[in-house]
Amino acid sequence: MKAPFQLYGIFGYPLGHTLSPAMQEAAFEAAGIKAYYLVLEFDSPHFHKLMARASDKLLLDGFNITVPYKRVIQKYIRRISPEAKIIGAVNTVYRSDGQWAGTNTDVYGFLTSLVKDGKFNPKKKTALILGSGGSARAVVYGLAKSGARQIRIAARRPSRARKIVSDFKKVFRKTEFNVFSLNRNDLKKGLTNADLVVNTTSVGLRPGDKSLIPVSMIPSAGRAKRILFFDLVYHWPQGTAFLKNARRKGQPALGGLGMLLHQGAKAFERWTGKPAPVSVMKKVLEESLKKRKAK
Repeated sequence: MKAPFQLYGIFGYPLGHTLSPAMQEAAFEAAGIKAYYLVLEFDSPHFHKLMARASDKLLLDGFNITVPYKRVIQKYIRRISPEAKIIGAVNTVYRSDGQWAGTNTDVYGFLTSLVKDGKFNPKKKTALILGSGGSARAVVYGLAKSGARQIRIAARRPSRARKIVSDFKKVFRKTEFNVFSLNRNDLKKGLTNADLVVNTTSVGLRPGDKSLIPVSMIPSAGRAKRILFFDLVYHWPQGTAFLKNARRKGQPALGGLGMLLHQGAKAFERWTGKPAPVSVMKKVLEESLKKRKAK
């Protein structure tokens, strides 16, 4: 018997900030699909317990995965797309022949927003990436795939950054990779001649978070070439400290709302087989962010 409605959701921890439910439920309604999208917030022990015991019995038609489970989810699903395997991170899971299959729509979301919203072509450019988690892997993969000349990864745990380099330099031989720490001297080196800086860390999720790059280290746009500062954090209408610092120096700054939109649209299409109502999804995201500002 066919279920009267479809059920989707997002796994992560914490999830109090997520705008995905509003975006996806608006998309389902616009497409004439009776479906609901749940917030599935589990800490690590409970997430692993659930997946180990019941991942194949979840009463879901598909789901998203966000921090901190984009990498560990892979051991609980049967099929993973070739691109997601290379990236080493899954953010979208769907049913395929009765089994769970995973893919990564973050790459599409990031590159689409970078080009459309940031007016930035990564080809032959130099990028500094802050962080070494699942989102960082998707960003590095997308930039290298697009022909970036040099990618510098600055991380609290350089060993994880070196693992990204080890994995990707075999695939992208024309891109030069470098690893830095997040100390002040390394960040100065990483910023030298950079065309793009991307924050993939969770710094900025909390209202009081300071930028990993202080304003004093950012060159003024009038004295040096322009550098696009892209923060994957999308949760604050006014932007994170990272973006505010860039704007203070006259540099272009881009938040993560566009990436959220386009990765979500691609996930919707994977789940439903229908074109995503992108304009509807965008409107709902913008309205939700405005409401958050009003609180």
